Amino acid sequence: MVSFSVSNVLESMTREDLIRYIEILSKNFLTLDGYWFLGVERKFGIETAIELDRDAWESYAISEAKRIKELLGITEGTISDLERALHLICFSPSSGVRTEVLDGRLIMTVTKCRPQHARTRDGRGEFACKPVGLAHLSTFAKTINPKFETECSIAPPDPHPEGIWCRWEFRIKPE
Repeated sequence: MVSFSVSNVLESMTREDLIRYIEILSKNFLTLDGYWFLGVERKFGIETAIELDRDAWESYAISEAKRIKELLGITEGTISDLERALHLICFSPSSGVRTEVLDGRLIMTVTKCRPQHARTRDGRGEFACKPVGLAHLSTFAKTINPKFETECSIAPPDPHPEGIWCRWEFRIKPE
């Protein structure tokens, strides 16, 4: 009798399959979040759905950041540490996340937003996700290093150029 475990299956996968699996997990996470959001929206309306989503993502960000911080061995919480960590947040593998450091600021751009794409494809239109993103990303960054400040330069409901859904800036507060 052959017995399988998660370890056996993962160890038997190629590097390419492991990367694809991580992308699938990211998509699955966003799909679950999307179904939860739609259920709340149907029952209580968009404003309540956004409020509850914001609260959930803010709480989740602490756990997510602590786990990634431990995985990467982050102790200082530098701009470079945050940049590496942002590429491992739940939605990064499936969202076309790009980062760059300019003048001491870390800029993160999301080029593919699965939830927004699904909403527009299904005729529901974009939703104002900026407060949800700000709650998640500012809490995530502050968990990496409490001195981080987060600013949103583009996110719905703001108009955004084709191929850019949102853009975030992180900097360490001057002493």
